[in-house]
Amino acid sequence: MDNRLDVSQTLHRQDILALNALGQAVTASLRLDDVLRRALAEVGALLKVQTTAIQLPDRDKLLVALGESQFGQVRGLSVPRDSGVASYVLRTGEVVWIRGKESNVPGLKVNPAIEQMGGFAVGSLLAAPLLHGSEILGVLEAAHPDENALSPDDLPLLIAAASWTAIAIANAKLHEQAQKAREEQALLEERNRLARELHDAVTQSLYSITTLAGAWRRQIEAGTLQPSKEQIAELGELAHQALREVRLLIYELRPSELEEEGLIGAIYRRLETVEKRAGVRTHLQVTDEAGKIFSGPQNGRAAMVNFYRLPKGVEHCLFRIIQEALNNALKYSGATSIDVYLKLGRDTLNVEVRDNGRGFDMRAIQEAQGFGLSSMRERAEQVGGRLSITAVPGQGTTVWVEDVPYRMIDVEEMVE
Repeated sequence: MDNRLDVSQTLHRQDILALNALGQAVTASLRLDDVLRRALAEVGALLKVQTTAIQLPDRDKLLVALGESQFGQVRGLSVPRDSGVASYVLRTGEVVWIRGKESNVPGLKVNPAIEQMGGFAVGSLLAAPLLHGSEILGVLEAAHPDENALSPDDLPLLIAAASWTAIAIANAKLHEQAQKAREEQALLEERNRLARELHDAVTQSLYSITTLAGAWRRQIEAGTLQPSKEQIAELGELAHQALREVRLLIYELRPSELEEEGLIGAIYRRLETVEKRAGVRTHLQVTDEAGKIFSGPQNGRAAMVNFYRLPKGVEHCLFRIIQEALNNALKYSGATSIDVYLKLGRDTLNVEVRDNGRGFDMRAIQEAQGFGLSSMRERAEQVGGRLSITAVPGQGTTVWVEDVPYRMIDVEEMVE
């Protein structure tokens, strides 16, 4: 049985206009989750149904939109591969319609998850493959409790919508792959830079220690120098500085905890691993827009795993900025205290890194490459924020990243 349908002669002008609007909506974003969200909402409005769903087998995910605005998401849902509407469409690439007890595929039943998420028994349902070339990316479904709400006559609309959605999904996946490739290249370049810094820093420190110790040894052997506590302390300070540089750069060469533990956890681990071991007092605080401290844990292991996750790109850029600010404080400022503040609003967030070090002359430091000011500013602009720095000689330095746009996801939008 061939259930594929030729839609070229079955759409009316009004349908074509509606589908063009749908196509513009779903292809307007290159973020896969945005594409899926828009497709579900647009198809629901187009067919006037209460539930639409997209199953992407490669992401082990079922997405369900209720009505025109509500959106739920189920991850890790186990869908039988050998039964159900979506499984049939994935295997065959054919469209499916169900009206009450009638169907173009006798004996085919609705996935109970659709009924559970919709809160009703499905009376009518349409399903079409998300085809990109010869590849089936997933399945698009529309369902309604009334068995007369959807009919085989509505299949051309669903098929055309599925075509637009498949194009948008394919574009989003290509964008994700390109972004991942760029991030991997940037990571490689970052690690190479750190390796060079590690070599240069250690070589310089060890050369200074070796030169100084050798000169003193020759003077002592010649009887022209008596060792003093101050000289030994000077050698100790040079060795301590070398150790601090090595510890800092080795930490940065390790795989980042950012992916697994999120921004808060990565900051906490960095402060514990580097700053505190260097004898610097640290403080990490997260507040809401009004300045109220979040009730969740902000210190200890719990901070690494039990805190709100920001978008991946935002977390990466902010962590790199914070890391650079911490590096500057540790290497150049002589700070004994560093505070890191994050303020999470509904639509924007702010970051502040403050130290009590010796500060610096802003005019003299603008062109200094070692401070990484240009890369910090570029990263802030990359996520839509703006960077500002205040520094006064003898009074410390403060780095701000302000008005970074993002959206706080409500609990209702998360389905564990």
